[in-house]
Amino acid sequence: MKPPVIYGAAPFLVPAVLLAVWFLLTAGTKPAVNPLFLPPPATVLAGFGELWRDDLAGDFAASAITVLRGYICGVLVGLTTGAACGLSRLTERVLTPTLNTFRQVPGLAWLPLMILWFGAGTGGKTVLIGLAVFFPVFLNTLQGIRGVPAEYIEVGRVFGFGKLELLLRVVAPAALPGVFVGLRYGAGIAWAVLVVAEMLGARRGLGFLLMRSQELMHTHHLFALIFIIGGVGFSIDFGLRRLERHLLRWKRGFEG
Repeated sequence: MKPPVIYGAAPFLVPAVLLAVWFLLTAGTKPAVNPLFLPPPATVLAGFGELWRDDLAGDFAASAITVLRGYICGVLVGLTTGAACGLSRLTERVLTPTLNTFRQVPGLAWLPLMILWFGAGTGGKTVLIGLAVFFPVFLNTLQGIRGVPAEYIEVGRVFGFGKLELLLRVVAPAALPGVFVGLRYGAGIAWAVLVVAEMLGARRGLGFLLMRSQELMHTHHLFALIFIIGGVGFSIDFGLRRLERHLLRWKRGFEG
C-alpha cells in the first residue's frame, strides 16, 4: 500500500513555510527586516555563485578531507575500544574511569593543546575531530554490546556456537543498532567541530570562509555557507541512515 501524498510531502512542509516567511520578510523596496541581517533569497543565491567563483570547491575539499581523516580515526579507535570494553569487564574497569574523566572536557577546550602539539594545520584539526568522534562511538558501541539480550547468547550456545561464532553471528548483529547511533552522532559532531576549528585558526575551509564573511559583513555569503554546511551534514546523516536500514533490514521496531 502506497503512503498518502501528505506523507510523502511531509519533509518539505516546514522548509516551504520557512521559505515563504523569508520571502515575505525580505520582499519589496522597504522590507520588514534590514537586508544586512536577513538578505533576500535571490541575494543569497547570488552569494553562492560569488563563493563558487572564489574557489568554494577548493575550500570545501580542504574541509572534507580533514573531516574524513578525523572521522575515520575516531571511528576506528572508538569501535576498537568500545568492543574491547564491551567484551571484557576487566578492560572496561581499567579504561572507563579515565575515559569518562576526559569525556567531561569540552571538545573545543582541547583546541589550544592540539595547536600547540600538532600545529594549526590539518594535523591538529584531524586529532581534534578524532577525539570528538571517539566518545560517542565508544559509548554507543559499549552499550550496544552490553545491551544484547542474554536470551540471544543462550540460543547461540544451544546451537553450539563457539566464542568467535557467537561474537560474529549473535553479538555483532544485535549490537549494530547502537553502533550506528554512535556513527551518526559522531558524524554530526565531526562536521561541527571542523567548522568551529577552522573559524578559530585556518586559511582554507568553510569555517575560514564563515569568519571572513562575518568580518566583511557579507551576510549573503554567511547564509549561503550555512546552507552548504547544513546540506552536507544532512547528506552525511541521510547516507548513514540508508546504510543502517540496508544492514538492519531484518530488524523491525515501532514505526509510530
